[in-house]
Amino acid sequence: MTKEVSTRQIILILIISLATLKVLYLPSLLANGVGRDSYIFVFVMLMLDFFCLLIFIFLLNKNRDLSLVEILEKMFGKVFSKIILFLLMIFFLLKAFGLFQTNFSYLSENLYSSIKWYTFSVPILVAVFFIVLYGSNVLARLSEVFAYFIVIGFFVALVVGVPKADYTNLLPVLESGVIAKFENIITFSFWFGDYLIFIVFFGKIKLNRKFCVKVSTIAFVAILFITFFIATSYSLFSYNSVSHTNSISDFLQVLPSTSDTGSFDWLLILVWDIALILDTCYSIYCADFCFRGAFLIKRNYFSVALMLVAIFIPSIMINFDINTGINFVKDFASYFCFGLEFGLPLLMLIFSFRLKGEKQKNV
Repeated sequence: MTKEVSTRQIILILIISLATLKVLYLPSLLANGVGRDSYIFVFVMLMLDFFCLLIFIFLLNKNRDLSLVEILEKMFGKVFSKIILFLLMIFFLLKAFGLFQTNFSYLSENLYSSIKWYTFSVPILVAVFFIVLYGSNVLARLSEVFAYFIVIGFFVALVVGVPKADYTNLLPVLESGVIAKFENIITFSFWFGDYLIFIVFFGKIKLNRKFCVKVSTIAFVAILFITFFIATSYSLFSYNSVSHTNSISDFLQVLPSTSDTGSFDWLLILVWDIALILDTCYSIYCADFCFRGAFLIKRNYFSVALMLVAIFIPSIMINFDINTGINFVKDFASYFCFGLEFGLPLLMLIFSFRLKGEKQKNV
């Protein structure tokens, strides 16, 4: 298989997919469901994700030249592997649907107060269509170009928010107990499991020296920063966090009203809109890959277009109402997401003995 993605590029893809949705609606939802302990909840979930990432790194290290389809067939056979690929396709379509809805809501609330669904949908869907159609190499290069702007935007928000944050709002810790705080852990599973993207790139990554150490170290550092962001968000807004549904942009609201925040505001909005578009591309690309793997179809215009139609029609059906979308993934898709996010890595680890490739050195 052609190696199209470098180690640096796959790291940047993972960082973007990890951060994009967690700094928008999630802090507000967690403030309502978990309260001041939101950051602990996020850290626990992200560490579960990190454990899954380590499993995937182990599997990649064991058979670095095999694609996901080949690995699944070696582990489970052709029939069961196609079922898994179909389930993964649904998972990635759910992710793309959520990202598409969030992007529309984010722009309409922050940049274009009267944006129409067709004005938003046509250019976004066309852009995603061609980016995905040209494959992983284009996705990786675009990620490399924009990742640094996205990371800078993230830190600009933190630099503005941290001095104004009152971290005593986080006390007392776990006042109502661990069980009370985490009994609804599955409810928010949709906003996690981002590392499943990693396995779709199996066989396409150019593994350089210390690949495992680099990916795992940077992923863990990213987890710490995301956790700190969630803690800072609640420290800034306290009980009002529930109403701050665009957390990363709302950080700029703490600046004095006389400050010239306009340019920073719209620049940050545009940067995060790019992150949402890129993450949508990742999810559509992964959904398309799984669709073609499950039904033995070569990449063509039809398969990519079908994936986009699969997220566009439901968006029309709910009239691009983000609250309806959030309620759907919380009430109906959460158990499915949780099971796939954490069940599949464990299942793959258990059946990894069927992979007979030799472990490579200096990875």
